[in-house]
Amino acid sequence: MIHIILLHERGGSNNPGGLKAGIDNTPFTPYFIQKDSFGLVIFLLLFNYLVFFDPNLLGHPDNYIPANPLVTPAHIIPEWYFLPFYAILRSVPDKVGVSYYYYLLF
Repeated sequence: MIHIILLHERGGSNNPGGLKAGIDNTPFTPYFIQKDSFGLVIFLLLFNYLVFFDPNLLGHPDNYIPANPLVTPAHIIPEWYFLPFYAILRSVPDKVGVSYYYYLLF
């Protein structure tokens, strides 16, 4: 939409070869309207095909593995910026005592 608005405000698109701006412009209507409409129709046809006829074409096979709520998948790991905090949590053997200690401090 931004592309169409900007072309419409300028009144056309000039040639990048450096031709004169007032004389050598291509008019906005009907050329760019038809070109952009054709591209939009092709995109919508492809999008509709993927959505309605073959939605799993771009999916990952891991999506069909039944979930096990007791086990975290191996490929799920914390982000690198959380790793020091997870290391601190792993180094504390008794989490209940730590929370009670924080309660006493604050």
